[in-house]
Amino acid sequence: MEKYLIILLVLDKKSFLENADIDENDFIKFSLSPDNKLVPDLHNDLPGKSIWVPPNRKLIKCIQERDDVKAHFGVSHLFSSDLVHLVKKILRNKILNSISLTKKSGYLAIGLDTIKTQLIEKKHCLIVVAKGAKSLQRYSVFSSKNVSCFENLLYQKDLEKSTGKNNVKYIGILSKNFKKTIQVDLNKLKGFMRND
Repeated sequence: MEKYLIILLVLDKKSFLENADIDENDFIKFSLSPDNKLVPDLHNDLPGKSIWVPPNRKLIKCIQERDDVKAHFGVSHLFSSDLVHLVKKILRNKILNSISLTKKSGYLAIGLDTIKTQLIEKKHCLIVVAKGAKSLQRYSVFSSKNVSCFENLLYQKDLEKSTGKNNVKYIGILSKNFKKTIQVDLNKLKGFMRND
């Protein structure tokens, strides 16, 4: 988080290439719509000028008022709805859609027993624990450098909907490709939750 103290936002994509200390995956991209609204571009497919902001609710709330942001886009005023709520909603939907794809691909373990069994066979795993479920931090089987665990970011009902199963509190992503994509988005969502 210390690198964010120096660079609150990035106005130019080449900054990621010139500065090895910052990673584009640690930022949320915003583009300007034709009606001067800042729009989160979490799929990196919107054209035009963009800015990149760390996933921090306080920073995102204040970016519309910053003069350097307005100058970057060449406008005198930016209009926007509740960007924090919008970004959190889009991130959650993106994560849940990725979980559904992981299940369809056969790389999703549902439930603690299934996750433990898969951990014996697989070397890496990303575990998502629903809000209100028992924490896994004190269990040594889940404390490995190849196991990442995210707790209290998604609701049980959301995990149930994305997996098509009932009573889902724990899921494990067993594919490196899905793990990387989902972990990037979970880290961004976690940035918002830390600042709630």
